[in-house]
Amino acid sequence: MMKQFIPAPIKFALWYLFKSPQRKLGYHTLWSDVKGLFFYCRYYFMLAPKDQKMSICIGNYNRSAMIRNYLLPALNKLERQQDIELVITDFNSLDSADLKLFLAANWKGALKFIEVDAPFTRAIAINEAVQRASHELIFVCDADFSLPSNLLHLCYRFTLLDSIWFPIVFYLYKNKPPIHGKGNGEWMQWGGKGLLAIKRKQFLALGGLDQNFTHWGGEDEAFWLQCHQHRKVIIRSKCNGLLHHWHPSFNPKYKKLEELADKGLL
Repeated sequence: MMKQFIPAPIKFALWYLFKSPQRKLGYHTLWSDVKGLFFYCRYYFMLAPKDQKMSICIGNYNRSAMIRNYLLPALNKLERQQDIELVITDFNSLDSADLKLFLAANWKGALKFIEVDAPFTRAIAINEAVQRASHELIFVCDADFSLPSNLLHLCYRFTLLDSIWFPIVFYLYKNKPPIHGKGNGEWMQWGGKGLLAIKRKQFLALGGLDQNFTHWGGEDEAFWLQCHQHRKVIIRSKCNGLLHHWHPSFNPKYKKLEELADKGLL
């Protein structure tokens, strides 16, 4: 009953300190978060050196429309595209040949398009993409995101000294314009949400995403918690220009948001 009288910022701070998912692992996770905040502040203005390169790793199964409509336009606005490799593992998408040709014609950076003849799971797809990546700096992503233009710099600065960056995702509501802003969506403060920047050797040493997840989702949050278990330095931050575009979902939370949007309540 008292919750309704607590201001939202204080309520969030209390939730973050005492009830956020990582606290279930133990209060050593609070130290991981404090170190992450320190790293965030210390390296905020660092720029990637001129010889720094990065691989963006994506798994695909019949999400070509999202890649064309959301991801590729964002990729084509990135700074230093010549230093960025796009690695896509495609698991028998119906239009994989067309997508490969489209990317080859429209993406200016390096491209690895790997066709995999196997049932799709996101964990297997991402693990395969990271294995095939050419560069040590890795950004794991999904097809339904727009990305900030300075992505290479962000990934570099927030993985220094083997810290791991899990961006806080802005989730767009259905039928809302693709811009940050109150009423257009909300910041998803917990879990991995499908995105992270990490050094390739570190990702592989941690075993990658858990391939026991055979449905969509869950493997990203499990990896985030695993990083906490291994006492890694984890950086969480909001990021202008990074947007998760709405699409139908089986996730109960997102389905509820869709229902509210359809009723005009968002």
